[in-house]
Order: sequence, then structure tokens, then C-alpha cells
Amino acid sequence: MDLKQAEAVIERHENGDMVYEQEYIDALEVVNEHLTKHSSYWKAEALAARTALKFAQMYSRKSLSDWKENENE
Repeated sequence: MDLKQAEAVIERHENGDMVYEQEYIDALEVVNEHLTKHSSYWKAEALAARTALKFAQMYSRKSLSDWKENENE
């Protein structure tokens, strides 16, 4: 079952239509798996962005201190 099919099953269940219990459970598992994958992706993206920001801050401080030292000479 793909995500679109799972969404359709869940919608039918919420509308009160007849849906087999196992089909509904399978649909919920598909949606949960999809959300978990997306959550992991965005967590990895956030970590990469924070790491890049830390490097940029470190480089910026070093460049600023080098510039100040050159100015003082």
C-alpha cells in the first residue's frame, strides 16, 4: 500500500465507511513510516545546517581576529 492509498483508507474510515480493521491498521503504519522518514530527513538537514553555521562562526571569528592582528601591526 502506498501513501495515497493509505490516505484514502483513513479518510473512508473517518467518514464512517466500512473499512477492514487490518486495512486501517496497515494504512496507519504506512503513514507513520512516511512521517518517520520525513522527520529523520529534516533532523539530518537541521544538523547539517547547525554544523555549517558553527564552521561559519568559527571561520568568521578567526578571520576577524587575523584582521585585527594585521591592523595592529
